[in-house]
Amino acid sequence: MLTRTFGYLVTWYNLLPPFATIYFILYIMLGVIHGSRTYRLPEYCDTHSNVTYYKGDRAILQCCVKYLGTKQVVIWKKVNENFALTYGEMVFVSDPDFDVDHLPHRDEWNLIISNVQPLHAGLYECQISTKEDLRKYVQLNVLDEPAPRKNAISIEGPQFVDKGKKLVLTCNATGQMFPPEDIDWFKDGQKIKESERKGISIAKFRIAKTKMLHSQMEIDKADMSDKGIYICRSSDLAITSTNVIVLNAETNVIKRGGGNLNANPSDSGASASTSAACSIALILQNGNTLTSVLTMLCCVFVTLQVCYRTL
Repeated sequence: MLTRTFGYLVTWYNLLPPFATIYFILYIMLGVIHGSRTYRLPEYCDTHSNVTYYKGDRAILQCCVKYLGTKQVVIWKKVNENFALTYGEMVFVSDPDFDVDHLPHRDEWNLIISNVQPLHAGLYECQISTKEDLRKYVQLNVLDEPAPRKNAISIEGPQFVDKGKKLVLTCNATGQMFPPEDIDWFKDGQKIKESERKGISIAKFRIAKTKMLHSQMEIDKADMSDKGIYICRSSDLAITSTNVIVLNAETNVIKRGGGNLNANPSDSGASASTSAACSIALILQNGNTLTSVLTMLCCVFVTLQVCYRTL
């Protein structure tokens, strides 16, 4: 029976076209390759393993994982604690300062601690939920002092303004954690008060998202006395200044070449003679000989006519 079955198979194989044999061999090779494909373990990227922040800063503990499988999850926990802080993008602690920074199709699974405090310091581990023991450790250090404040203040506005025009100066002050409480304006060292002069207004408003206090000072009609050094100072004692010059644009300016009805005719004659003489000198210097002689004769004739009329 077995011999007869084997004979049938050999007969069937001999009846197959040549290309069918090639397809059969390729099919078997692809099956072997697919079955022997190896599993690739997730890998950690090279990120910082020791970070230091000031109290109140936004701490970022980096964890970057390549080749993470669809059924594998990144877990954050503190080494000396038995419970997980995060599982994937879910946060398992009630502290609102903890969060996970992750974008779809990205390798980063960073642990975020807003308003970090000394009690948050310690050794953290970033685990991967696999049968292999895959962990990355990050040491968090927290300095028990706030970060040094920067001179985050600026003043904007024109350095020159015409007399009678509006003068607008803007001051922006940024705090380390919150916007400054207030902004004061000074001119030449003296504090500016809206009540002391009509036409001066000072507006202020806070922008919580950028931790900025915005102040704008307006003078409706600038006067010559408004020139000077304007100072903007925040309640955090950050300070900056700018110099403003007021231009007296009302001064009358005689146009170049304009006539004067009260001018002396003799002065006009003298001016005409002088202009003619200058024109002659210029032409003699730059023109050819024939043109220079003709032009000189014409200028002499005009000069004589002007002198004759003034007599």
